Amino acid sequence: MSDFTTAFAKEYKGFMVAAGLDGQTVAKKLGRSTAYVSERVNGKRALDTEDVDALAMLVGGGWTGRTLMIELARRARAHELEELPENVGGSVHDQLPHFGKIDVAALRQSGVALAADERGGFEEEQEAKQELP
Repeated sequence: MSDFTTAFAKEYKGFMVAAGLDGQTVAKKLGRSTAYVSERVNGKRALDTEDVDALAMLVGGGWTGRTLMIELARRARAHELEELPENVGGSVHDQLPHFGKIDVAALRQSGVALAADERGGFEEEQEAKQELP
């Protein structure tokens, strides 16, 4: 399993537990065994859209499979960013050449909160909030 798949499963499980749900409840909603759910929330097998749709329906509160999928992916990616080495370069630069080197330590130290903008870059969080409708 990829690091992202494992992180996504961890976020799914955390969301499930925070909503007061257990594997048995989710399994029943899916029409699957508790072993099926356990393998997925523990990162042994990948979750699919049906798994996310079922959790969204159980949680309610306006969540849809799509919005929950996006939120869980966002949280999983956020954890990956927190785990970046102090000075990212090399392999990240190869994958995202427009970023060059990102000095993560300097960003953390300055207290700058970053948000993705429409262009795929970053801007300060306050500017991002001002642009919201």
